[in-house]
Amino acid sequence: MPVYKYTALDHEGKKKSGTVDAKTKEGAVGLLKEEDLFIVNLEKSQGDVLKSILSFRGVPTDQVVTFTRQFSTMISAGLPLSRSLEVLIGQTDNYKFRKVLSNILRDVEGGLSLSDSFAKYPNIFSNTYQALVRAGEASGNLHTVLKRLASTMEAERELKSKFKGAMIYPAIVMLAMVGVFILMMIVVVPQLTDMYKDLDVPLPLPTKVMIAISDFMTGHTALLLLIIGAVMVSLRYFKNTDYGKKLLSEIGFKLPVFGKINRNKEITSFARTLSLLINSAIPIVESLNIVSSVVNSHDLKQASLDAAEYVERGNSLSDFFRGNKNFPALLGQMAGVGEETGKMDEVLGRVADYYEGETNSAIENLSAALEPIILVLLGSMVGLLIVSIITPIYNITTSI
Repeated sequence: MPVYKYTALDHEGKKKSGTVDAKTKEGAVGLLKEEDLFIVNLEKSQGDVLKSILSFRGVPTDQVVTFTRQFSTMISAGLPLSRSLEVLIGQTDNYKFRKVLSNILRDVEGGLSLSDSFAKYPNIFSNTYQALVRAGEASGNLHTVLKRLASTMEAERELKSKFKGAMIYPAIVMLAMVGVFILMMIVVVPQLTDMYKDLDVPLPLPTKVMIAISDFMTGHTALLLLIIGAVMVSLRYFKNTDYGKKLLSEIGFKLPVFGKINRNKEITSFARTLSLLINSAIPIVESLNIVSSVVNSHDLKQASLDAAEYVERGNSLSDFFRGNKNFPALLGQMAGVGEETGKMDEVLGRVADYYEGETNSAIENLSAALEPIILVLLGSMVGLLIVSIITPIYNITTSI
């Protein structure tokens, strides 16, 4: 849809400028008149194609975190919502996010609440984000809620960043192994195959299998790429199904080394988000329902929903944690302390800090923990090459 730049005056005579999306220039004029603006200048923005392409990039989490932190600071300084949004729109580099913020500003100036404006963009502002903003508006402590939300998002971002950083070394090793295998199959093995045929010697089974793989990769490249593409598309579709999410979640929790990290990350996210929601005066049943959409584990999602029903019937949350295998014993014990002292949010925050520390320690030792697995894979690959390539050559030389 085309974008039009405008300069206009509001009903108080103040100059305003910005952009508006409309199919035609007349449509843009109509939208601006609906906002009681007197149009001074209106022209079609150049580079719409480029901006349309950039809009597909999405909005990175870093942009949302930075926006939340700055938004909180401006509101706490006494700046009105609309003015704060105007400033942040000017500071945002991401085209799509700037466009979203412009629409939110228009909604807020039109009388819509901030939380309802955010709700129009669930892919950018999560259910948790929307609920916290709604609670902040109701309590009059929006800047405090946003500050806590920004701190929580920063902690989660840092944890993900550490995990990605720790995965660089294993990823490079695995890519190198795949690259060597492809090179062997496409370049080395075909040459050896010709030599074996000329010598007319019996070949062991591993060599025959390797030659068959090489012949398929070199003779049916287009079909191989088609199969790889089909598998990738199928996996992408499968992981978005309910059964796929459940299966992948179970596998992720059972993997050696990664299983413990994944579980601790999920418990950290669960406890920290629940602490933040309760601290913002959101009822615990509603908080548990919201948390169910935050965690990635299918079992933990269902456990959160079951916990909400259990508490809604008048039961203790700590009792549910103690009786559910998806939650560690520590969480049940600490939740009991929180119920007794009336400081559930603080207790859950400490639980989140503990499991975050456990996750960080496991991530820091990830490379060392993966080294034995990498060595086994490398050894297996070398052994396969020896059996498949060296053995026939050795048989040939000994028979001469």
